Amino acid sequence: MSFKTSALRVGALSSAALLALTACGGDNGDDNGDAVSDEDANVEQGEELTIEEGETLTVAIAGEEPYSWLDDDGEATGAALALTEEILGEQLGYDVEAELTDWDSLIPGLNSGQWDVVAAGMSITPDRCEQASFSEPEIMYTTAFLVEEGNPYDVHDFEDLAEAQEEHGIEVVTLTAGVEAGYAEEVGVDAEGVGSAEDGVDFVEGGRADVFALTAISLEAMAGEMDGLEVTENFAHEVSAGSTVFRFADDELLGEYNDVLADLKDSGELLDIIGEYGFTDEEIPPAELTTEELCEGDIEALNEQYLD
Repeated sequence: MSFKTSALRVGALSSAALLALTACGGDNGDDNGDAVSDEDANVEQGEELTIEEGETLTVAIAGEEPYSWLDDDGEATGAALALTEEILGEQLGYDVEAELTDWDSLIPGLNSGQWDVVAAGMSITPDRCEQASFSEPEIMYTTAFLVEEGNPYDVHDFEDLAEAQEEHGIEVVTLTAGVEAGYAEEVGVDAEGVGSAEDGVDFVEGGRADVFALTAISLEAMAGEMDGLEVTENFAHEVSAGSTVFRFADDELLGEYNDVLADLKDSGELLDIIGEYGFTDEEIPPAELTTEELCEGDIEALNEQYLD
């Protein structure tokens, strides 16, 4: 078996083109002006892209530490990618090639055939479950805010953000397609969307925003030691877990992936793999938590069962 752990390509479609693809379902141009075929555009409606054992799988990553990003040498790395490489590469015998794209393009690019799998620590939500298939839960998430040092607006959860925005007009940013955008909307916070975690950090560092809401472990990894900035204490707005994403048509591959993932959970190897990137027992999903539950989206029941 040939196994490439650091192969990297640049995403072929711009986020704007991919978003238009999923919104309209018609032909769209890519970065080079090439049209996306009707066959590619309709993959999510059931047009199969067959995957044979031993062939190369293109895995989309996004620039968010510690899930998947490019290190200082330009190499693809991260906990989500390492887990996908272990399961798809080492255990199932595929070649794995990482491809960097922005967050908003992950699922549209998957369904248009630009890549075969998404390894970006993506949270499992009912809306996303209508667009693609998720493996069983791999990592649990909590949220934190990146703020000016001293947390001048005293914000510690989304309800605090709503109050601070009403009283002081603070500027809040989230990933455009991140779960934090939905949390903010739920409580009436007007948040601006950004395409990557790095953009969100830059907004706060540059004074263009007062708060960037993101998963706590990402903020600690990316900005926990930045001068003049502070990451608030993590909190759980609701039960949130993420996993690897597949096309609906690739249910056989998903089943194989889940079988290996279950073995890694049972043996404790899951923590060994993601622990190298700062994850702890607290981020390992409860054994009884399932993707089916998260896709159904009964948040009150999930919170009652899984949150302290």
